[in-house]
Amino acid sequence: ENLSKEDHVQFMPFNIKFNGETQIIDRFNSDTSENNEKKCLENSFRGYPLEGERSELPKDYVGLVLDTGILGISGEKENVRAVSAFDKFTYWNYDRVPGENDNLKQALQWTRVAEALHE
Repeated sequence: ENLSKEDHVQFMPFNIKFNGETQIIDRFNSDTSENNEKKCLENSFRGYPLEGERSELPKDYVGLVLDTGILGISGEKENVRAVSAFDKFTYWNYDRVPGENDNLKQALQWTRVAEALHE
């Protein structure tokens, strides 16, 4: 199993209509700073403030980065395929510190509830 580096997967609060790779370390990660007062990471994207945190998937879970198979301008679909796997990622909100009431956090908590129900 070949997992991506911790700072490779960024869960953003928006969609970008772009299909390809970019220099995320130079164009985004290098501007990320830690705010010790708020206990979060800070950055911005196209002028919008972002607050985030580094997160891990629950034990024994692996996330997949999927290529949705949509071709650039034409919008035609191809096959969906996994292009990378991860167990750590950085999670971002618009101008709000990530918390337990966020949909993503609640979904990750559900894995523990599901495991308890199946025991």
